[in-house]
Amino acid sequence: MTKQERLACALARPLSAGYVTHTGHVMTAGECASYNRYTTEAARPHISDDAREFLLNQRHEFFVRISGGDHV
Repeated sequence: MTKQERLACALARPLSAGYVTHTGHVMTAGECASYNRYTTEAARPHISDDAREFLLNQRHEFFVRISGGDHV
């Protein structure tokens, strides 16, 4: 599956409030909205590969930090 296909799947099934992360953190509506916004922006068709990678890295860092992970 390509990166674009994975992003399309993520857009089709956005995270919603109550999602439980691997650490047991229950995500709020605001946290889910922020995470989903990273996905939406990364999926835009006319951005550069570098910009897409940056957004996906930022999305990952955001997820780890709100989950209570100790390393990014």
